[in-house]
Amino acid sequence: MIEQVVPGSEQLWDICVVGTGPVGMALAMELERLGKTVVVLESGAQEQAQGQHAKIVDLERHAPMEIAVVRALGGTSWTWGGRCVAYDDVDWLDRDFVPDADWPLTHDEIRPWYKPAAEYLTCGNDNFDIPYKRPLTDGLTLNFVERWARDSRVILEHREHLLASEKIKISLNTTVTAINLSADGASVESLSVTTSQGATVIRAKRFVLAMGGVETTRVLLATQQKWPTKFGGIDGPLGRYYMGHISGKIASIAFDRPADIADLDFILDGSGSFYRRRLMLTTEAQLEHKVLNTAFWPDNPPFYDPGHGSGVLSSVWIALSIPPMGRKLVSEGIRLAHIGPRPFPVLAHLRNAILGAPQGAADLFKILRDRFIRKPKKPGFLVQNSGGKYALHYHAEQIPHAESRITLGSETDAFGVPRAVIDLRFQEQDVDSVLKSHEVLDAALRANQLGRLEYWAAPEKRREKVWAHAADGYHQVGTTRMGDDPATSVVDSDLRVHGVKNLFIASSSAFPTTGQANSTFLAVAFAVRLAELLNRD
Repeated sequence: MIEQVVPGSEQLWDICVVGTGPVGMALAMELERLGKTVVVLESGAQEQAQGQHAKIVDLERHAPMEIAVVRALGGTSWTWGGRCVAYDDVDWLDRDFVPDADWPLTHDEIRPWYKPAAEYLTCGNDNFDIPYKRPLTDGLTLNFVERWARDSRVILEHREHLLASEKIKISLNTTVTAINLSADGASVESLSVTTSQGATVIRAKRFVLAMGGVETTRVLLATQQKWPTKFGGIDGPLGRYYMGHISGKIASIAFDRPADIADLDFILDGSGSFYRRRLMLTTEAQLEHKVLNTAFWPDNPPFYDPGHGSGVLSSVWIALSIPPMGRKLVSEGIRLAHIGPRPFPVLAHLRNAILGAPQGAADLFKILRDRFIRKPKKPGFLVQNSGGKYALHYHAEQIPHAESRITLGSETDAFGVPRAVIDLRFQEQDVDSVLKSHEVLDAALRANQLGRLEYWAAPEKRREKVWAHAADGYHQVGTTRMGDDPATSVVDSDLRVHGVKNLFIASSSAFPTTGQANSTFLAVAFAVRLAELLNRD
């Protein structure tokens, strides 16, 4: 229920969670299920508001924080795409070609928490390995699937429950401005917060930061200014190894049998949720070729290029290019990627839409029906064609690199907290791996008589194309990494901050690697696991 924190209150809470995004939301509900009373602090209100501003060192590499972060009850679940993906076994291995990538626990230790994570994220179940209809060779697998939330705005699934709960006390418009450590620095005594009624402190026995990767890192860096030996020390691991994914398209996939595209389209299973197969390289193939984990899937050609000649794709582009309409169709980050750079070729798209009528209008109606009328809504659409050729999207792991980092700048926000300076850096190895993975995939497709790749650029131009796609900011990984050594990590395998016995971090920022997977699902699994640990603590 909503319970505004009153300035001057001396109440001591058992557990305080900061953040109501998918991770904080799941953590609070799991604590409630275990019989715990928890206060949850949210910087925003019930309606969406822009996230914190930050200085982006390279604007081509990182999305603006205004669209990457949401301040509201539900956090980034308002703009999340809804894709739920488990990490793969290969992600947890000690790979000699992936530096600084050690996990302090095994995949089997977190796997039991996939099931409750799937329930909180409403993606049906935790089965991410569905054998393909026939065995494949040469390092190719179609067994691994991504699942999709019934509604990507998962706050809408849980909002009534959260607001009615007697054990979950939500304080909106409550912004954390400082972490106040005890005299010996061994524990957190309180959080300084600013509320709509003024400044106060929140006292609790245990505190969990679930504010998203950048914001969690920012408040810890601000604390480190007063406690320079904490969190691995100044210029230690805190804020370093900032990662996301490298994602884009440089080729088409042409199927030998056009009907095979049905195997890689969205499929509604018995759980009432959609899943989709991805083209991937097996663990053995990745290790043999020393490539980073990458997932591929067939996709529509870029919407923004009217050269596709498709009436329905141009109609969708027109809808997306109108901000109020486009934001109802997809999240803002995806909308901006689809509409492409200015100047917009409006006349060419109108020509496609007119020439493609009435079939284009009929196809567009089906898309809108599947996205807005049918339940569960279809998470995307693929315009199938008789030629069996589609754009091939890749979503690839980014290696950890210490100089890719978040620091604090001299500018402060409205609450006097220094703003973040974000320097997300990609490496040549990231690009090398994308190119090599395409080569291995092409050979495997041909060997299995599934199809082939057709590149969009000559070999000497492909590296440039991959670099052009090297950008993220939505998957905020690595800056509070977990590990056994306090000198090289910020939290341990239980997400407890080294040297601060009652402070925990529930965020993808604790992950040492990104894998090919979006980070939300695993972060929620860790949050559910943390609730169990707090219950036993």
